Amino acid sequence: MIPVILPLNAAADWLNTAFSGFDMKIFEFFAGLHQEALTKFVQIFTELGDSHFVIPMLLLGLVLCVWKKTRRYGLTLFLAIIVGTLLTNCVFKVVIARPRPYVSLADNNLFMTWYAEAGSPVESDKSFPSGHTCAAFEMAIGMMLVFRHKSLKWIFPVVAVLVGASRIYLMVHYPTDVIGGCIVGIIAGIIGYILAKLIIEKSVTSNNRLARAMQKDSLFAKAS
Repeated sequence: MIPVILPLNAAADWLNTAFSGFDMKIFEFFAGLHQEALTKFVQIFTELGDSHFVIPMLLLGLVLCVWKKTRRYGLTLFLAIIVGTLLTNCVFKVVIARPRPYVSLADNNLFMTWYAEAGSPVESDKSFPSGHTCAAFEMAIGMMLVFRHKSLKWIFPVVAVLVGASRIYLMVHYPTDVIGGCIVGIIAGIIGYILAKLIIEKSVTSNNRLARAMQKDSLFAKAS
């Protein structure tokens, strides 16, 4: 039996075909919001999912691991970013290889008009899932799970939603890219939180065992 080998961009073609109507409806909605002042604001806001912001957050996570009181925040943040980055950039973007909408829809005059109104920003990598959205959600969900102040923890996912919306507004991602980034980011945030919790609990258990062993040795030494 001859194996069936799908082309590398089969998933991308399926996404473009299956969700064409949905994506265009959402694009049309955001295009109706285009205003020069709002566009400038969105261009600044979208940077919260960019590597220029995420990398310092990764380093901040490492720094927070130094102190016991902030270790759970730092380790969760660090691991969530690592997991999300690997899933997005090393798995899904490579496997699905979906071109950006301004590439696939270059012959769609209506979309290209909307894209020009958004400032015609250009991104260098593939489109699915949205890396900015994933980064925003992986950090947001991780911090929401570990944050103790219930009245403030919901700020994180709200900011993440706005980052995802900014990617559609700027026409650099299909709405389905953003939904995909949201899902991957949520998964990465949960995994980061669980791994951090397991590592910290394991560390505490090991330290307690070491302390008990040292105490027994001390008691034995005194008795002898």
